[in-house]
Amino acid sequence: MDKKVVYINSIFIAVLAGIATLSGLFWKGLYKHETISMTAQAMGQDLITLIIGIPVLMGSLYLIQKNSLKGNLIWMGTLFYFLYSYASMSFLASYNQLFLVYVALFSLSLYTFIYGLLSLNVKTIKESITHGKTSKIAGAFLIFSGAMVALMWIKMIVDSLLTGISPAALESYTTLVIQALDIGVVFPAMLIAGILIIKGKEWGYALVSILLIKASLMGTALLSMIFFMAQNGVSPAIGQVVIFAIITVTGILISVIFYSKITPPYKNRYTESNKNREAATDL
Repeated sequence: MDKKVVYINSIFIAVLAGIATLSGLFWKGLYKHETISMTAQAMGQDLITLIIGIPVLMGSLYLIQKNSLKGNLIWMGTLFYFLYSYASMSFLASYNQLFLVYVALFSLSLYTFIYGLLSLNVKTIKESITHGKTSKIAGAFLIFSGAMVALMWIKMIVDSLLTGISPAALESYTTLVIQALDIGVVFPAMLIAGILIIKGKEWGYALVSILLIKASLMGTALLSMIFFMAQNGVSPAIGQVVIFAIITVTGILISVIFYSKITPPYKNRYTESNKNREAATDL
């Protein structure tokens, strides 16, 4: 992987995201064509992207400079968060003065993420993570949480089809962009990653490492959105709030434990060798 590409693209993403988030939080009238709910959600995500997303992205570059595998995986997961966030803004938000900024962030995040994905050494990643309860729990969590969110959206859509009444989440917009991304992209990715890591496949370790970071960042952003909505008199469904809160907190805890298990491959081999020697001595 060419580190210059990583640094240059990531810095551009950070700068553009800084412009977008600061504008969203302080430029009165930027979201004037949005509903009250959408404005609150956009500002809630702007806040988390500004104070957590951008610092994590830049911090991961520091770790990549030190050839840290954890840093590389955190960088990939954060990129996926930016990709998801600005795909949403590009296709869902009403047209405003920052449209080209949103599209630039979406495009840069997409192609940088693809570049990073193609550059991954999945064999090294697998060798760096002990295949045990933690990895299986992480995989099961992604499958369960992805399914919960997808089923929640599917129920909302099916209820709308049966009653003939547009879902409340549609508001004044023309289609359900977030629901399409969650059902059509995020859940399948979580399902595939979860199954692969449970089976001990190399790509499972890489994908789970990335998706755990994305899920933790997005979950935190969702909680921020809910807070901003409440501050603006919008009451989200209690069931959805509970689901998102539980998934977010659980996801962060699992991510911390999972990443604590990532060690250089030579350490894993050394530990395994010691175990084998101890077993031989006991015999």
